[in-house]
Amino acid sequence: VPEFAQPVARDQTGIVAWVKDGRTVLLVGSANYEDGLAVGPSVRQFDLSGKVVDDSLPGQMSSTGPLALADFHGDGHLCLFVGGRVIPGRYPEAASSMFFRDAGGRWELDAENTKRLAQVGLVSGAVWSDLDGDGLPELILACEWGPVRVFRNHSGRLTEATEEWGLAKYYGWWNGVTAGDFDGDGKMDIIAGNWGRNTKYQWYLEQPTRIFYGDFRRDGTAEVVEASFDPDLKKIVPWRDLKAMTMALPFVQEKFQTCRAYGRASVQEILGDEAIRAAELKANTLDSMVFLNRGGRFEARPLPVEAQFAPAFAVCVGDYDGDGDEDVFLSQNFFDVEVETSRYDAGRGLWLHGNGHGDFQAVPGQESGVRIYGEQRGAALCDYDADGRVDLVVTQNSQETKLYHNEGAKPGLRVRLKGPPGNPNGVGSVMRLKQGRRIGPAREVHSGGGYWSQDSAVQVLAASEPVTQIWIRWPGGKTTTGDVPVDAREIEVDIDGKVKVLRQ
Repeated sequence: VPEFAQPVARDQTGIVAWVKDGRTVLLVGSANYEDGLAVGPSVRQFDLSGKVVDDSLPGQMSSTGPLALADFHGDGHLCLFVGGRVIPGRYPEAASSMFFRDAGGRWELDAENTKRLAQVGLVSGAVWSDLDGDGLPELILACEWGPVRVFRNHSGRLTEATEEWGLAKYYGWWNGVTAGDFDGDGKMDIIAGNWGRNTKYQWYLEQPTRIFYGDFRRDGTAEVVEASFDPDLKKIVPWRDLKAMTMALPFVQEKFQTCRAYGRASVQEILGDEAIRAAELKANTLDSMVFLNRGGRFEARPLPVEAQFAPAFAVCVGDYDGDGDEDVFLSQNFFDVEVETSRYDAGRGLWLHGNGHGDFQAVPGQESGVRIYGEQRGAALCDYDADGRVDLVVTQNSQETKLYHNEGAKPGLRVRLKGPPGNPNGVGSVMRLKQGRRIGPAREVHSGGGYWSQDSAVQVLAASEPVTQIWIRWPGGKTTTGDVPVDAREIEVDIDGKVKVLRQ
């Protein structure tokens, strides 16, 4: 669109599609990380029909990261979560996120729920998912230097339930997050990408890795000291050497004249009086993990070792081989490291084959066809050629976007939902296929998830036996069941459960 082909002064981050009065509007995060200004929009709105850009959503001090839409109130109108990734110049201080509601076709700040998201953390990924099956979505956040956080939806009021669900003890550098039914019990599980085990930090995770931060130079900015436990010295010691430390904190050179003396000192000894004012954050796991929903609590399981070879960012859920069980794709790698650290480049993009019981097996690139050697980031699933097989698109930093056409899967049933005018794609709906006496895994329609991306609203559902019916729980809790003709390849289901065959 020529009208949109204009240079922008800020990095663009998360992206979701909002259907407004029959028109598709792309909501794109706008980061103030480089200029540090609270003025300007936090999210830009690109109206594809009107070919105009709306910059009316207010900014804030925190730089925008992920976006996610949900029918939060179950009333047929979508709400928008805007994740705060970082406060410019203040890393790793906790950033604040924002919450907007649809007020007659325009976004209005929900002040009360936004207040509950103040200083929520360094949000890297976000997704809405109905974890308790009540028809109202919970907010799930992947946080750096924190846990995967869950905010329960209490009749339109966000309340944190991270500890209640058993997630508070897993502090990591979480990147992307999404939800899927990996054990086929109809409850939505969580899967989140972390930095994996192939890092210099893994050897020292007998105790948590740490970061100390504060205005150590008294210049109004935040300085950081990464540290870990040294089992020989039995002290918390910094990662960076004396040269790097004195470049950031010149007063260190005055205290330590030799590398030998510096190498024996703890962080507290190095910082001296400044250690009293230092804030501290910890991470005790770098495993990418799946959290299986056991009804009010989660059971944590690390993903297979191949998923731990490199940092994982995008997390996409779909049945890539058409066997009726949910699979997962991970985008991988991170290159922007300090000079003394080798880049994290052992990933090629990884499909994980699910067995329907919550376990996964890595699919070799020679078998999946996915072999990406760059720094992968956002990714999404979509059956772009309508052949009933889910396809994959993966973006890269400073390299071309990769599109993979699925040629080997057993074709599944394409499902479109026809929701109310304010939520025509049925975002937040959960669907399952009935096949004889068996019912397949639950699939939820998300608008925003993984890592700053959005999958297609048209779902591809596969089954191991002939499909007879489709069950759907709509936002708000209404359930419908409709018959599926045996020869149907694509159907549309309206909010009353009426099934219309679009393709045979």
